[in-house]
Amino acid sequence: MKQKSILVITILMVSVFIVAFSSKKESSNESFAIVELYTSQGCSSCPRADKVLEQIAVTYADKNVFAFGFHVDYWDRLGWKDTFSKREYSQRQYAYGQRFKNASVYTPQMIVNGSVEFNGGDRVKAFNLINQRLKATVLTKLEGKVSEFETTLPIEYSISDIPYDQYTINIALVKNKEKVRIQRGENSNKQIVYHNIVIDLKTLDSSKKGKVVLEKPIDYKKDNYSVVLFVQEKNNGPIINAKKLGHS
Repeated sequence: MKQKSILVITILMVSVFIVAFSSKKESSNESFAIVELYTSQGCSSCPRADKVLEQIAVTYADKNVFAFGFHVDYWDRLGWKDTFSKREYSQRQYAYGQRFKNASVYTPQMIVNGSVEFNGGDRVKAFNLINQRLKATVLTKLEGKVSEFETTLPIEYSISDIPYDQYTINIALVKNKEKVRIQRGENSNKQIVYHNIVIDLKTLDSSKKGKVVLEKPIDYKKDNYSVVLFVQEKNNGPIINAKKLGHS
């Protein structure tokens, strides 16, 4: 009888450990940091910041840290059209400019969790801010998954514990890296490997759950792209949670 009791207690203890471990793994409200770099292939001071973004991605590869390269389009008229630039990314940066009361936008600009902005080449400040954010408490919960079809990437998500009318939902499709040979402009004849390039960004009014369909890139592979869901206060305010979505 004594041996049976010990066995039962052991099984119960193992079961509790497994449940606790699983709950931790499935938690969707871990501390996080989102780093947005506003950059351009036509900007001579940007390669240093692009390198900082790469260092962030490598250093925090196993953490809840998301490094985003947003390529703006206002440099395109000065001799070289950035192959990743989009007007929407410039507009997103302009909105931040209004939020931070900056006289004008600039590259390279880095923004952490939608709350602090600084020169993107400042590696020390970037790492210090990331480490601070990774100690913060997160109250909201995010869940989501990505499905893959021939030409589309349907995404389902759910969010809880927020006042929905005060926030937006953002879904970023991010390419891990791509090498570009720049032929004209301030970086003429340079070959640069860009990391964590935002290929697409969808912004929606927040709701408890929903579905978004992204266009699937021709070269899409799971190991070279990621999808990140993040919740942000309206008008480019603070970002309150973020999660990398897995495939169903």
